[in-house]
Amino acid sequence: MHCNGSCRQYKAESNSREGGRYEQGQKRCPQCELFIEWEGLWCPCCGRLLRTKPRARKLKQRLALKHAME
Repeated sequence: MHCNGSCRQYKAESNSREGGRYEQGQKRCPQCELFIEWEGLWCPCCGRLLRTKPRARKLKQRLALKHAME
């Protein structure tokens, strides 16, 4: 499916003082190409599976360290 624009109402704002986007609970839709604040695993707009973890090694390590400290 294609992006129909309804995901724009769930668009997440970046706040670097509170940590990374994934650390804040935001998810990324690869089809719509934006971070959203959504409880489900599937994009409300296009139905694609949302990314809940970073792809970069450096960010993966940072996220793992944060979870290990909790």
